[in-house]
Amino acid sequence: MTALRGSSFVACCLLCALGVSAVRYAFAGEGAAGAKATATPAADDDAAVLRKLQERGPRDIAIEKAVAFLIAGQNKDGSFGDKHKNALTGLSVMALMAAGHTPDNPPHGPAIRNALNYILSQMRSDGYLGHSDNSHMYGHGICTLMLTEAAGMTRDEMLEKRLVEGCRRAVDLILKAQAIKKAPHHQGGWRYEPGSGDSDLSLTGWQTMSLRSAKNIGIEVPNSAIQAAINYIRAMARNGEFSYEGGDGQPSLRGVGLLAMPVCGVYDAPELVKATAKMLKDPPKWQGPWFYYRTYYASVGMYQMGDDAWKRFYPVLDDVLLKNQKADGSWPEPPGNNEWDAGGPVYSTSMAMLALAVHYHLLPIYQR
Repeated sequence: MTALRGSSFVACCLLCALGVSAVRYAFAGEGAAGAKATATPAADDDAAVLRKLQERGPRDIAIEKAVAFLIAGQNKDGSFGDKHKNALTGLSVMALMAAGHTPDNPPHGPAIRNALNYILSQMRSDGYLGHSDNSHMYGHGICTLMLTEAAGMTRDEMLEKRLVEGCRRAVDLILKAQAIKKAPHHQGGWRYEPGSGDSDLSLTGWQTMSLRSAKNIGIEVPNSAIQAAINYIRAMARNGEFSYEGGDGQPSLRGVGLLAMPVCGVYDAPELVKATAKMLKDPPKWQGPWFYYRTYYASVGMYQMGDDAWKRFYPVLDDVLLKNQKADGSWPEPPGNNEWDAGGPVYSTSMAMLALAVHYHLLPIYQR
């Protein structure tokens, strides 16, 4: 199982929430499917950790307000949101865990457990999680990723067993969906339904992260599946951009490529160098279509590109998100946005939190 378990995870949560990276995961080598965990001891002495405890910057305050907003709006059945509840519940729980809350610990452990039970109750017999809320493979990938991350963040052996069992079924469906016979330029990716005969990069990003996270908790993921995903993602690269289905590159997909390739074990490819340069020249702005999707992937993707890129990028990220948070802790719809109808403030707040909380290094999937 993942190294982030039990009392050791609680300690890691405290340190990581203070800005100290405790454990990082990565697929070993370009194209490799085997995962390795390497521990990096905290460099801070006790006095330095105490100083960090006393420091609450604007990002920390914004995340605390956002946590309160999400918790206050949770539905009685454990879900979040009004429609696409599986996908929104998956995003909300990941946001809460990224902020340092686990299924075991007060004050929000019970809320997270209720959400986990809700998602498990929605799983179809074949493992599909995108059918009951009409979120398709988006919801399936998001929920699978959330369940695998949660499985490594609980000391409750019974809960862990239920989560891992659910994850195995969900991952099996992802692998079967990838193996559907497709045209060569669609091979290796995923699309809206498990039986789809085509692929797109956006959906492929979520499934790829789910497979990486599943590997971290001990679920078998074939090398061939990872290599097929790498081949598909690289085929979507377009001179610093990434294509949705094989046409022109789109700025909204830069971050997907920046994250999905390192998740699969590709770190120093020329495609990543070009995309990083473009992201630094064209960072997120408070406007336009797919703002929260773009900003989320831009954050987690740029963090994968190393300290130099991240230190240049995250002040711009903080500026655009912190300036626009509402007093109730949520994030509103930016000018020209087209995402609002899909999830409203639950979606926007979860995505903004996930982007801001990358700096905490808590979710294993987003660590370098």
